[in-house]
Amino acid sequence: MNKNKYKQQTKFFQIPVPGWKDGIWPDLELQKWQIVENLILAAMRGNVNSVFREGDMRIQQDSSGKYFVRLSATGNQPSVQGTVGGAYFDAPSSITWDNLEIGNVYYLYVKGNTKTFMDAGEISQVASMTRLLNPNVTLVAKVDLKTDPMTLDRYPPGKVNARDLAQHVLDYDNPHGSKMSQDELLIRDHFAIGDDNDADIELDVKGTISHFPVSRLVSALSYEEIAVDFVSGGKTGKILEAKGKIIFATAVRTVCDERLLGEISVGFFGSDKQVQSSNQIVVCNSGEDGIPMRAMLRVSL
Repeated sequence: MNKNKYKQQTKFFQIPVPGWKDGIWPDLELQKWQIVENLILAAMRGNVNSVFREGDMRIQQDSSGKYFVRLSATGNQPSVQGTVGGAYFDAPSSITWDNLEIGNVYYLYVKGNTKTFMDAGEISQVASMTRLLNPNVTLVAKVDLKTDPMTLDRYPPGKVNARDLAQHVLDYDNPHGSKMSQDELLIRDHFAIGDDNDADIELDVKGTISHFPVSRLVSALSYEEIAVDFVSGGKTGKILEAKGKIIFATAVRTVCDERLLGEISVGFFGSDKQVQSSNQIVVCNSGEDGIPMRAMLRVSL
């Protein structure tokens, strides 16, 4: 056996390459292509089913009353390109998911096969009412024909958009598309809502959706309520203090006995001479002093 099977190799990964008068050795060919396959898998980072680029997608209705979704190339964007089952695919300029019936939700997939590795156009379209676990399908979109109006979600959970890493780092404006679904989000330093506007916040609590502007959240977070326990000071009153400006206060007695508390009044800064600063109030009562009470203070932060 020729000890020097291949006289050449690549500089970095040392992939064997035949030299002059070398024969083709099956074991070295297998080693070489296994290295190439491993490098391709490493570059894909496990994303064997992903979308690179896509064009315009719309819901339409055919003459029979059923609906279809058409994905078309636009400008320099193809209809859809990506990987399916580890193979690169490049769809025709227009592809369609048809026979979609009103009242259903469909997941739209591109399906590949063994021929896709040799011909990037060898794909088919699959519309499924359930999520598919088949490793040879790539999720493209989700269409909901139950809602009014019908909705087309181009970024459903589970869809992988594999963009060029450098471009992704530079693109801070919707790098994951205009809508992102995430199970958990950790912010380590700074979280901002709104951009010179009163942004809308949506909360979904067991199917009940509520909307409110950020200004309401800011208003609610600008104050805190604290409880202060004290004993009544009678007509002379009792001065209470907080760490911020007191906006509002109420006071109640906290024990039931025969002593007479009488009418309660609260004096604020600017309206009562006893109160010397905005972080103080005075609580007076027309009855006896020494009765346990509690005041609830709303304090500006």
